[in-house]
Amino acid sequence: MSDKKVIIVGGGCAGLSAAYHLLKKGWEPIVYEAQDRVGGRMGVYRWNGYLVDEYAQFVHPSYKRAKQMLEEMDLMKDLQEFDLGGGMNVWFNHQWVSAFPNPDDAEAVAANKEWIDYMGEDNFNAFVAYCAKYCEGKFYEGSTEWMMDCDKDDDSNFGEFVKENFGERVLEYFVQPVVASLGLEYPEKCGVAFGLQIVWTVLVGGAAVLKGGLGRLATVIADMLGDNLHVSTPVKEIVIEERKVKGILLETGEFIACDKVVCATTAPVALQIIPNLPDCMRKPIERVTLCRTIHSTLFFDKKLTDGKKPVGGLLPRELGEPFCTCLFQSSRNPVALPDDNSDAMSVFYFGEDQLPKYWDLSEEEILKHTFRVVKKYFKELPDHYIGGHVVRAPQANFTMQNGCPTAIKEMREKHYRDIEGLFFSGDYMYTGSYEGALNSGHNAACCINGEMDRI
Repeated sequence: MSDKKVIIVGGGCAGLSAAYHLLKKGWEPIVYEAQDRVGGRMGVYRWNGYLVDEYAQFVHPSYKRAKQMLEEMDLMKDLQEFDLGGGMNVWFNHQWVSAFPNPDDAEAVAANKEWIDYMGEDNFNAFVAYCAKYCEGKFYEGSTEWMMDCDKDDDSNFGEFVKENFGERVLEYFVQPVVASLGLEYPEKCGVAFGLQIVWTVLVGGAAVLKGGLGRLATVIADMLGDNLHVSTPVKEIVIEERKVKGILLETGEFIACDKVVCATTAPVALQIIPNLPDCMRKPIERVTLCRTIHSTLFFDKKLTDGKKPVGGLLPRELGEPFCTCLFQSSRNPVALPDDNSDAMSVFYFGEDQLPKYWDLSEEEILKHTFRVVKKYFKELPDHYIGGHVVRAPQANFTMQNGCPTAIKEMREKHYRDIEGLFFSGDYMYTGSYEGALNSGHNAACCINGEMDRI
């Protein structure tokens, strides 16, 4: 067995990042992925010139690890920037209202003022100030240091926190649609730190998409791995004896010896394939909660934006719709369309009160329902769509319940190396974003290389 051999279980964002950075450091990473493709949330779908980032959508300004990897892969030149915050509209008083209107647009400014006044300007500003207190100049999704002061280990949730401190209208007409749109969950189902992270992402405003989709990162790393990448190869167990890693056992029954293994799966899978974890590791990981989503995209043979339309629209839950966001492709990623006379609209279904109604429907049934809903709020849509795509994500987001980030942080700092040769990596190690996954993979590689003691 080569002294430089490292087995990586999981070929998603974290696993591929670990493999990439290990290759750079002269190691021999071997990746085993249960699915028939790698990339995890960096999945891409293509159809007749249309391109859809199936899961992860954006490169945000604070994504240091993603940008570093894009730079090294000579892909930074292919980032397409857009204004995420300023481009979002909210449905209020039977019309679309710009959350951050152009000051030269008197009509938009007036509508915005009516929306702010309804929530209470002092309440809204106080909420924004609270977000800035914890996030401004400190926020980074590849770390949890910025959130430790607001991660209280209690049974409260972000929805209750906002309602009690800033009012129900701030919750219902700003926080809830934002959290549901980007966090894919109700504020009442999330911890305070998670909610602040999602809201600050919108308040910061800027974002970018990658020409050709985020899956290009996965493709580059997969090519680098060559024959050391094994897809459709599920791992049954990471074998540990006397607190030392011995190797992995495949579902086929084959045992592969190795004294260094990176577990880069989701938290539930990690618990499943490492059955005898000590409590100091198992209990924090058991606190990880995940939500699911359905991503539905409609394709049109007509451009839906005219320069005045938003990047997307946010629908408050009082409307009773199964999703809270509608994203126009042409206003954020026109290079993902076949030509200037085409467009696409994406929505994300969420919430366990709604998702069971749609989860087992056919793709066409979901697309038809999506079209019926969005047509109610965008009257100018064509009378038909020419195609579409539906993807179901059973483990979409780590919703970071109160106390969970602190518990994971304590595990990283005090117990990360308790089992010799075992290195955890995954989005749940930090904030649940793919940036957190990429950074955890980088840090796991640094641990293996002797540059860090813990991630």
